[in-house]
Amino acid sequence: MPEPATLAAPAPAYRPEAGRYDALLDAAGRPRAGWAPLLKELTALDATEHARRVTAARRLVRENGVTYNVYDEAGGEARPWELDLVPYIIDAREWARLEAGLIQRARLADAILADVYGPRRLHALGLLPPHLVEGHPQFLRPLMGATPPGGVRVHLYAVDLARAPDGRWMVLAERADAPAGAGYALENRIVISQAFPELFRDLKVRRVAQFFSAFREAVLGLSPQAQPRGVLLSPGPYNEAYFEHAYLARYLGLALVEGDDLAVREGGVFLKTLAGLEPIDVIVRRVDSDFADPIEFRSDSQLGVPGLAEAARAGKVVIANALGGGLVGSPGMAAVLPTLCRALFGEELLLSAETALWCGNPTHRRAALGEPERYVFRDAFDTRPLYAKGSTARFWRDLSEAGRDRLVDLLHRRGATLVAQEVLPLGTAPILEEGRLRPRTAALRAFVAWTPQGYVVMPGGLTRVAPDDENRAVTMQSGGASKDTWVLGEGPADDFSLLRQVGESLPIRRQADEAPSRAMDNLFWLGRYTERAEQLVRLLRAVLRRLGDDVNISASATAAGLARRLLVPQAQVSETAAAEAASADVTRLVDELMAAIFSRRRSFGLQRLLGSVQRTGWAVRDRLSLDTWRSILSFTSGEGLPQPDLDGGQEPDPVDAQSYLDGLIRRTAALSGLAAENTTRGRNYLFLELGRRVERAGNLAWLLRQVLVAAEGDEVPELQLLLEVADSGMTYRYRYFGVFQPAPVIDLLLLDEANPRSVAFQVETLQAHVAQLPRSNMTQARGQDRKIVAQLLQRLANADPVRLARQDAGGRREQLAELLQLVQDSTMRLSDVITQTYFRHSTSRRAGSAPRLDAFGGQFA
Repeated sequence: MPEPATLAAPAPAYRPEAGRYDALLDAAGRPRAGWAPLLKELTALDATEHARRVTAARRLVRENGVTYNVYDEAGGEARPWELDLVPYIIDAREWARLEAGLIQRARLADAILADVYGPRRLHALGLLPPHLVEGHPQFLRPLMGATPPGGVRVHLYAVDLARAPDGRWMVLAERADAPAGAGYALENRIVISQAFPELFRDLKVRRVAQFFSAFREAVLGLSPQAQPRGVLLSPGPYNEAYFEHAYLARYLGLALVEGDDLAVREGGVFLKTLAGLEPIDVIVRRVDSDFADPIEFRSDSQLGVPGLAEAARAGKVVIANALGGGLVGSPGMAAVLPTLCRALFGEELLLSAETALWCGNPTHRRAALGEPERYVFRDAFDTRPLYAKGSTARFWRDLSEAGRDRLVDLLHRRGATLVAQEVLPLGTAPILEEGRLRPRTAALRAFVAWTPQGYVVMPGGLTRVAPDDENRAVTMQSGGASKDTWVLGEGPADDFSLLRQVGESLPIRRQADEAPSRAMDNLFWLGRYTERAEQLVRLLRAVLRRLGDDVNISASATAAGLARRLLVPQAQVSETAAAEAASADVTRLVDELMAAIFSRRRSFGLQRLLGSVQRTGWAVRDRLSLDTWRSILSFTSGEGLPQPDLDGGQEPDPVDAQSYLDGLIRRTAALSGLAAENTTRGRNYLFLELGRRVERAGNLAWLLRQVLVAAEGDEVPELQLLLEVADSGMTYRYRYFGVFQPAPVIDLLLLDEANPRSVAFQVETLQAHVAQLPRSNMTQARGQDRKIVAQLLQRLANADPVRLARQDAGGRREQLAELLQLVQDSTMRLSDVITQTYFRHSTSRRAGSAPRLDAFGGQFA
C-alpha cells in the first residue's frame, strides 16, 4: 500500500475513512487529478509560512466583515465566517458532466413551477401527487395563474451535492426560492486566491465573475425599461446571511433594501426615498416567499412588502426568484423528480439523489417498511439539511421499540406527510487543522443562473465541511466551515471582473439614485452614536486621569467631583461611589468605572454604546467603503488594545483602562478622518454629518452647563477639564498663553465659529448641511429645520462671552444657562424635525437601537 499523503514530516498521516469517497486521495492512496500541485505546495510550507497564510486569510475575512449569524440557545450573534485554507478541486472533465446535470435540474425546477402555478398538466396525468403541492406550506395559492415577466420563475437555483461511496455526485437538496451562499462563494474566492496566487494561476482555475455578470444582465433585461432600477430585498441585518446580501448588492450594483423600504401602489413596487416614492423594476429576493407579503401570506411577517403578491400578479416588476418556488425543494418532491423529468423532457435525470420514497404511495410505503433500517424518515416538506439542528429526521436505528411502533402507525395513518430517504456515507475532503490535513465530511452548493441563452453554472460554488469527525452536518448553522471551490480549466483563465467596467461607454453621472430613507436614518444615527461614544470615552478618560491626583485641585474637579457632575447623570457610576470617593475612598468608584468601560452587561456602559455603533454601521454596510467599515470595526472591537474580560472574572487595571481609552480616541479620529476625506459629498455623507454635528453640539452644550453654570471654588481645573474633553487645549494655550479664565473658554468652546470643536462651528456646519436637504414635498418645503438652525446661529452670533461668564450673587451664570439650554433644546428639535420630515417611511426598529440618552447627558428613555 502506498504511503499516505502528509502535509509535513511530523504530521500524522491523512487517512480517509474506509467506505467513503475522499476528494484528495483515491482508493490506492494516490492524489486525484488536480490535487497533486496543491498538495506539493502545502507540503512545502514550513510552520512560519503556514501560520502567515492562515493569519492573513483570517485577517482578511475579519477586516472585510464576513460574518454568519448562528441562531442557537444563546441567541443569534454574528460570528466570523469560517474559511478553510484548502480549496476543493474539481477537474475540467468531471465538471463538464456535473454542469450538464445541474442545468437539467434548473430547467426541471422552472418547468415544474410553471405547471404547478399554470395548467397543472402533471396533476391531470397523475404524475404529481396533489398532496406534495397542496399540502406544502410554501405553495402560494394567491399566485395561481400568475405569469412572471418573461415566463421565468427560477432565475437563480442552488443544489447541495455530495459524493456517494462510489464517487458519483448525488443531490442532497435543492433551492429554488431564495437560494443563499453565492456571495460567500465569491468572498471565499477572493480570499483563497490571494493565499495561493501562483497556484491559482498555474492551475488555470476558472473565474466566477462572469456568472454574476450574466445573472445581473439577465434579470435586469427582463424589465421593459431602458435603464431598469433594481434592488436586493433582504430580511435585514439580523438575518444569518446579511453580509452576503450587502456584499452582493454592492457587487451587482443594486440598492440593498428591506421590506419597510418598499411600497406597492396599483400593482407597481416603489422605493421609499427622501424625495418620495420612486418606481422599482427588478427585485432580487432574499426573503422567503411565505414571508414576502404579510397581507396574502404569513400575517406575522415583518420582513415582507405588503401587496407584493399583487405586484407579482400584475407583472409590473421582475421578482427573482418568482414567489412560490420553495415547494420544488422538498424531500417529497425529490421522490417524484425522476418521473417528472421523463414526462416533461423525455430524459433521465443526469444527477440522481439518495433513494427517496414518498410514503403516500402504498408501494413506496411497503418498501420502506420492508427494510426500515436502510432509511431515515422525515417530514415530506422539511427543507432543513438532513443532519442539521431542527431537522425532522428520525433514524430507525435510534428509535426505541415504542418509538418504532409509533412511526409505523404514523406511516399507515398519515404516510403522505412522510418520506423515507436512504442514508449513504457522504464523501470527505481535506481541511487544514493545526498544520495537518484531516478528512471531513463535505458538501458542495452549486449555483445555476438563468440567461436568455439558457441556464449557466457558476464554475465553482460554496463547499462546506463538518465541524469535526463525529458531526456529519455540513451546515454553517451547525458550526461547520467553508471552502473555496476550484474548477480547473483546460485553456487560459479569463480575467473578467464585474468590478471593472467593460463594454459600451457609460453616461457621466455626478449623483447616484435616491437611497432608501431607512438607510439615511441609519447613517444619521451612525453619526450620532459614534459621536456619543467618543464623548463618553473622553469623559471616562478625564475622570481616570484624575484618580488619586487630588492635591491642589478644587473639590469639584477631583475624580469624585467629576464623577458626580458628569457620570452620575449618565448612569455610568452611582452617587454612592462618588460620595465615597469624595471621602478619599475611591475603591467603589474605580470598580464602577471599570464596569462602565469594560462590562457588556451595563445597559448604559461604553461597550453597549460601541455595540450600537457597530450594529448601525452593519445595517448600512453596503453604503460604507471597506476602509470605513474596517475603521468602525477597529473602533468598536478595540482589537489590539488591553481589554480584560470583566464579566468573566478578570481583574481590570486602571492603567490598562487608560491605555484602552487612549487607543479608542485615536481610532475614532481615524474614523472621522476617513469620513471627512473619503466620502463623496452626497446623501450618505450628508446624513452621517448631520448626525455627528447634532450630537456634538448638544453634548458640548450639556458639558458646558454641567461644569460652568454653577461654579464651585477655583475654576481653573474645571476649565482645563473642558478644554481637554473638547480637544481644544492646544488652541487655547496658543491664544492665551496658559492663563485660564471663564470668558475665553466660553468663547472658544461655545461661540468661536473657527474652532471645529465649538458649538457655533457645529451649528454653522448644520446650516450648510440642511440647505442641501431635498425639498420635494410640502413638509420638506416648509423648511422647519432651516428655521431652527438659523435662529440658533443668530443667538450664538449675538452672544457676548464676557456677559455669559458673569456670575450672580449665588455664583450661577444664568445667561449662560439659558443659552446652553436653548442649544440643547434646538438640537433635539432639529433631530426630531429631520426624523419626522425625512425618515417617516423608516422602520420603527432601528438596527443599532439600544437604551440611549433622550436628552444630551440627561434623562433616559
